[in-house]
Amino acid sequence: VAEVTIPHLEKDVNTLHERTQETKSQLNTHEAVCQERYENILSTIDKYDNKIKAIHKEVLELKTLATQGKTSLRTLFFIGTIVAAVIAALAAFSNIK
Repeated sequence: VAEVTIPHLEKDVNTLHERTQETKSQLNTHEAVCQERYENILSTIDKYDNKIKAIHKEVLELKTLATQGKTSLRTLFFIGTIVAAVIAALAAFSNIK
């Protein structure tokens, strides 16, 4: 069995301390990189959320326009039918006389 001396123990402690400091530094760097990635992900999610809200608003506006268009078209058909009926009635009365 190897003999353990105080200088040998001090050297091992110093080596472990250096490794611990390196690991701590690497962990801090890793945390900073992860934090930056996390912030970028949140920023991207916010951008997409805003885009989705804008698209939703546009879809609702298109739906409103489509509904108004259907209503306008129905009104035009109704008025056209009445005008055609009046013209047909006038034509029929003019042929009778």
